Amino acid sequence: MFDLASIKQMWANAWPVISILLVCSVFSGAIILERWFTLGRADFDRDRLLDRLRKLLSERRLEQAVAYCESIRKPIGRILAVLLAPSPQDRAAGHDHIERMALRMIRTEASRLMHYVTALGTIGSVAPFIGLFGTVVGIIHAFKAISENAGGGPAVVANGIAEALITTALGLFVAIPAVVAYNAFTRRIERITENMELCAEEIIDLTGPR
Repeated sequence: MFDLASIKQMWANAWPVISILLVCSVFSGAIILERWFTLGRADFDRDRLLDRLRKLLSERRLEQAVAYCESIRKPIGRILAVLLAPSPQDRAAGHDHIERMALRMIRTEASRLMHYVTALGTIGSVAPFIGLFGTVVGIIHAFKAISENAGGGPAVVANGIAEALITTALGLFVAIPAVVAYNAFTRRIERITENMELCAEEIIDLTGPR
């Protein structure tokens, strides 16, 4: 067992690495929670939305379709509301212009959804190396203790080895959830973006010139 003096010594040696990893952990947790709720609000049922809009447009109830999209309060709602009722200038510019406008709006919304996700991936990539750096420093301290206390037995290197293992474990503890969340969020954003593109394409086809 480690006594209080040993724990204080480990902290004195490893606090820079541990502090960095703890800060990364806090940022990672905050980003995961924020993106989880943000993406949950942005996601939508594509089939249900399109079925509703097809019905309204087949009945020539364009104003109700626009109002329905505006009531969704999601990125897809804002995009489809603009496509259903483009400005006179956009309408006069032609079908191709409206398609490009839809693509720009989708890219803008996708960029907003990716906000902070890149930082999450960076934390997941860097944290193990920060932990590895702490491991190397701990091993150096262990060898230093051996050189200063020759013949002192395993207790001499215990603090250094413990320091090395703690930073390694903490680095993995920070990195694993960050990498899992990054991959999950990236795939979900891709799916939301694909659904927005499909919805926009169908609405443009339904409202475009015959």
